[in-house]
Amino acid sequence: MSRRSSFGYSSYGSHSYRSGGYNSRRNRNNRRKKKIVISIIVVLLVLAAAAFCIWFFLLNKGEEKTQTDESSVVSETSQEPEESSKPEESSEESSEQESSKPDLVGYKDNNVFIYDKQGYEMFYGTEERAKDYAAVVSSVKKAVGKDVTVYNMVVPTHAAFGLPDKYLAEMNDEKANIEKIYSSYTEDVIPVDVYSAEDKHKNEYTYFKTDSNWTGLGAYYAYQEFCKASKSKAVDINSLSKGNISGFAGSLFVATKTEENPSGNKELAQNRDTVIYYNMGGIASCTLLENGTTEEKEVDMIATFAEGSNAYSAFIWGNNPYMSVKTTQKTGKKLCIIKDSYGCALAPFTTANYDEVYIVDPRYYSGNVADYIKKNKFTDVLIINSVMNANTEVRLSEIQSIIK
Repeated sequence: MSRRSSFGYSSYGSHSYRSGGYNSRRNRNNRRKKKIVISIIVVLLVLAAAAFCIWFFLLNKGEEKTQTDESSVVSETSQEPEESSKPEESSEESSEQESSKPDLVGYKDNNVFIYDKQGYEMFYGTEERAKDYAAVVSSVKKAVGKDVTVYNMVVPTHAAFGLPDKYLAEMNDEKANIEKIYSSYTEDVIPVDVYSAEDKHKNEYTYFKTDSNWTGLGAYYAYQEFCKASKSKAVDINSLSKGNISGFAGSLFVATKTEENPSGNKELAQNRDTVIYYNMGGIASCTLLENGTTEEKEVDMIATFAEGSNAYSAFIWGNNPYMSVKTTQKTGKKLCIIKDSYGCALAPFTTANYDEVYIVDPRYYSGNVADYIKKNKFTDVLIINSVMNANTEVRLSEIQSIIK
């Protein structure tokens, strides 16, 4: 046998050669190598895909964080700059931001509307009464003459900002009533619109929970609007020292006391107020004619000793015939305030803008205030009443009685 034949050379083209022997083993090795290569490629592709997914996830997270950070920066920089006279946050002067409340049910307790543990007045003033009040305010301007500037401020009640629409719909519209007053003057009277200011700050402690009046903070926001109308600079409330009287249960709580329930409304009794007052500088003298007396006396403008249901009287000693405050200001201007109880909390702030402030309550004043204003050369008059009082015949008669 030749060597060539022994290696099967003569059979090269035969089936037995192609399918067996050396060539068969070589093919098996080649297939194995191919499988290994393919497996490696598959593993590499899987790893690459996994790496790409991780990279894409991290990239998106980074972009989201960047967008969040940028949104925070935009949010912070787009806020309105705080005015220098915006009061600092405090637990007493700032209530919690309005949050979603359950469907609370309000109810009447001896003509006081109770909602969310707070008392409210119900407003039923009319357009005709608004026109009547505007006419009385106009008569004040006519009585004091053209050289005296007359401002009129009508104050909305807490209900306008504290009650939900379902209960406001049962009352008359305070804002519309105030606007009717401001558009119905027959003389040159300057309106001071405080509705928008109080609405803007309605989530702050601007109205009492147990009393019909606003707080010192609520009065301050109205004072700022008066300064805008009178083109003067408002004192910065943060520059003033302050004091407080806690445990105040005011006029609305007292109104719920009856023979059947001498303890008053339980919810209001457990949700008492704090009266916060501000100490004004630059007071030279303060003279008071107290209700029920005939002699003036020198007093501090703030009655810090006030307490209990009379704690609101800390502001200028409450409702009295008059208080005369002389200041160390050198403005050349004098202000006469013809007020109801809302004017008590506002009056102290105005001493920062006038040389003298004369505060009159027409319920108790017995003189002719128009003559006093002209005789003592007052430059400005501010008439301030709540929208409730502005829509009563009694208040119209009281104001008319002091200008005749």
